[in-house]
Amino acid sequence: MKANNIKGFTLLEIAVVVAIFIALSIVGADFVISGLKANIFGYEQDAAVSNARKAINVINQEIREAAQSDRGDYLLDTVATNTLTFFSNIDTDVNAEKIRYFLDGTSLKKGVIHPTGTPLEYQSANEVVTKVADYINNQSLAAFTYFDTNNNQITNPTTYKKNIRLIHITLKINVTPNRAPIDYIVDTDVQIRNLKDNL
Repeated sequence: MKANNIKGFTLLEIAVVVAIFIALSIVGADFVISGLKANIFGYEQDAAVSNARKAINVINQEIREAAQSDRGDYLLDTVATNTLTFFSNIDTDVNAEKIRYFLDGTSLKKGVIHPTGTPLEYQSANEVVTKVADYINNQSLAAFTYFDTNNNQITNPTTYKKNIRLIHITLKINVTPNRAPIDYIVDTDVQIRNLKDNL
């Protein structure tokens, strides 16, 4: 009678192969997940930077054209590190709007008040607020800094508001500051045309 020589895998060999397969699957899955996270982060960061650039371009134009309000207010109203309020005609009518840019957590927001009544008044209850940029990570970095005609920084802009000739705007963008501390700075300098001394 012929001996049965059927060869197969032992239970130990099967267990080792399964363990190796599971380990490789975990490593591969982790690699794929990390790649997806990096792609998502890159896309979100690019979108956030693009929105911040668009916002800064709009702010730049509006500040450059700042003018006295329709009731005679000085063209700059609130000049703080994270809030800037000024008057500028940003639409097609003949009146200047009161515009407020301010940081609210990780968002840059814009408030607009159209003057109403006779005589014209800027009622705070009529302010329409919209979000113009997100993922702002300025922390202690000022969004707005102010300079005089000699490009010296004005450390107390509220007191010396009428000395302001140039405003530097800085937005630090980071979609995931806790996981990936890669900040992208978007900034610009704006000269107010109606306050230029070198005309």
